[in-house]
Amino acid sequence: MKKRLMYIAVALVLLLAVMLTACSSESTNSSAASSPADITQKIQSDIEFPTMADISARTADYYDIDAAKIESVSAFICGSGSSPDEIAVFKLTSADDVSAAVDTLNKRVESRKSTFEDYTPEEMYKFGNNVFSKGQYVALLITADNTAAADIFNSMA
Repeated sequence: MKKRLMYIAVALVLLLAVMLTACSSESTNSSAASSPADITQKIQSDIEFPTMADISARTADYYDIDAAKIESVSAFICGSGSSPDEIAVFKLTSADDVSAAVDTLNKRVESRKSTFEDYTPEEMYKFGNNVFSKGQYVALLITADNTAAADIFNSMA
């Protein structure tokens, strides 16, 4: 009888451990989105870039997005200015502001495109679909592999 009770107790402990593990991994998978800095860091680690300069603290100089509508941002441009490479990820305070931010970033892409058309025409392949949004996140991605960068953004935002 004692052996039987001990087997039941062990089985219950194992069942409880499995249930707790299942709940733990479920909450990990449904965790909140990553920060803009996490997203830009992952993009830079997975895609080749020239030397990039962090402009996160000076986004008002580069992007015409109301600072009051930005919860957090991470932004980088080519440090030498010799290529159009640029990544910027914004988390906005409200999803209502996404449309206006997308429009603003599309205007930035057109401006960059006209700058680099004559300067480095071999870099024009980096232009095309460069602005992405998901929830409260908006990204400007001008990279050697915009598809891979967009996949990273979409998986982390």
